[in-house]
Amino acid sequence: MRTLPSSIVGLALLALVVPACSGGSDSPSQQEPFSSGPNPFTEDQGNPGKADTEYFNPNGIEVEVDLEADVTASPGRIWDAPAELGQFAMTYLRKRGQFYLESLAEDSLSDRRVEWRVNDTWMTAEEARKLPSTSGLNHFRLRGVNAVLLRSASQGVEEGTVFKATVPTSPYTLMTDVASRCADSNSHITLDSSVYWYLWNPDKSGCDAKTQEMTLTVSKMFPTGKLTYPEYDQLIADGKVTAVVLFGQVDDGEVKESDYGVQAFHEMAGWLEQGGYEAVASAPVGKRYAKKIGEVSMEIDLYSPREFAGLGDYAHFSNLERAISEHEIVVYRGHSMLGASDFWSRPDYPDFYQIFLYGGCLGYEYYIRPIVEKKNGWAKLDMVSSVVEVSVMADPGGAFLAKLAWSLDHGYSASWKDLLGAIRNDVGDSTFGASGVRDNCYSPTGSLCGGPTEPTDNRWENKTSADIPDNNATGVSSVLEIPDSLVASALTVELDVTHTWIGDLQITLEHEGTSAVVWDFAGGNGSGIAQTFTLPAFAGADVKGAWTLRVVDGSPQDTGTLNTWALVATP
Repeated sequence: MRTLPSSIVGLALLALVVPACSGGSDSPSQQEPFSSGPNPFTEDQGNPGKADTEYFNPNGIEVEVDLEADVTASPGRIWDAPAELGQFAMTYLRKRGQFYLESLAEDSLSDRRVEWRVNDTWMTAEEARKLPSTSGLNHFRLRGVNAVLLRSASQGVEEGTVFKATVPTSPYTLMTDVASRCADSNSHITLDSSVYWYLWNPDKSGCDAKTQEMTLTVSKMFPTGKLTYPEYDQLIADGKVTAVVLFGQVDDGEVKESDYGVQAFHEMAGWLEQGGYEAVASAPVGKRYAKKIGEVSMEIDLYSPREFAGLGDYAHFSNLERAISEHEIVVYRGHSMLGASDFWSRPDYPDFYQIFLYGGCLGYEYYIRPIVEKKNGWAKLDMVSSVVEVSVMADPGGAFLAKLAWSLDHGYSASWKDLLGAIRNDVGDSTFGASGVRDNCYSPTGSLCGGPTEPTDNRWENKTSADIPDNNATGVSSVLEIPDSLVASALTVELDVTHTWIGDLQITLEHEGTSAVVWDFAGGNGSGIAQTFTLPAFAGADVKGAWTLRVVDGSPQDTGTLNTWALVATP
């Protein structure tokens, strides 16, 4: 069983500026001059070296947990009570800075994921609804809730690990029972029963609520360490990458020039101009900037709070619909409204591949669910969001778009790990993560989804493993002798390599005087290469004879092994 220490200090950045969670009255004019940092579009976006290992190393893991606790609620509220208590647990853990449970604010969950213990027997909520009375429903478990564990909380975790969270036993009567004695004050949020979960603080002096220890048991571990990329081939299929950044209003009332959202809008426009982007004379909405990058045109639209103020701006809802329907990359910087808005679930979504970046408060799971449902799953969707409140100055969009633009002109080599690293470097914390990217297929050196080729007469394999010498320019060579004569119209190489830092590696293949680079110091701190690469340099070659695969580790500190490799020739 694990209990997180209450002494963990939260991120200092969050205490310095207004969080993007609810309306505020602080005057932006007091923050002059407005600047959220250096211009990422003029900064060097090249992938960092190993000296930055600790800073760019991913700080957490994603798991699923089962929640279990007691609850007291009226017959009319009992079915929503498990999700309600989950919200209290989310706040309790979030304030300790390492455990981030998904938000359940919009979802009472299915009757199959909630189970009730009745007379020492577990039954689904669907079954429990058939009981003649709810009087026996006071102990539940909620299955398969997503969670992100950061820093030390992620260490040593396995299936069965148990965490604890202090929650009330009677969530719906807290206002009546204890008033504000168990809630933190917030100048932007008025305390009532509907938001008590968000302000919940059982450690507050004078709190006398009846509480309990909810158990959260890790029920599923997700894979880590796999290096994946945005689906660049789909992004650039039409020769153009389109993006939109929606700057929401931060203050209340009429949109003023001094509002943080308006100032951030102007700052981004200035960044793009300094980065060589040209303003398009007649933008459909807001401002449009365009730039030719390599063989691709990048087009970035900026919507100010006057074009779309946020997730309660019904007057300009059509602009949100337009942003979603027309752009491959959609960046939202505004209030989350604590999950109370249905704006993300209302529009129709296009069929093409999209990337969403959600910069509002507690974006993790608030809006992932409606967006992924509207996109019919993850096949055409990747999403970046934060697991904690982010400040209005925290801009994931600028750093992400600048790094993506760099990648368009550098062989599409920026992985999701690189892109998240750019965001972390810019905003100063490790709370932004990506969802839906685990099974992406694209890589700059070949598809990650092909897998090993089925055995054929045109496949030859070297199964002898070899250690890769550390920081050695000679490296290790492995030879595959092919006795058959066959002219290949296409040739692929299958690699299985383990290494503690694959960005150290350069891998080449040589045959009859022709050499091709298979892997060129890519992948950063990824832990292995298990994929297939197509090598056009050998199209038309006779495969007979010796093929030499050479693996060089060009930097110190990390080691690995060439496990196996194979060649597949298409006659």
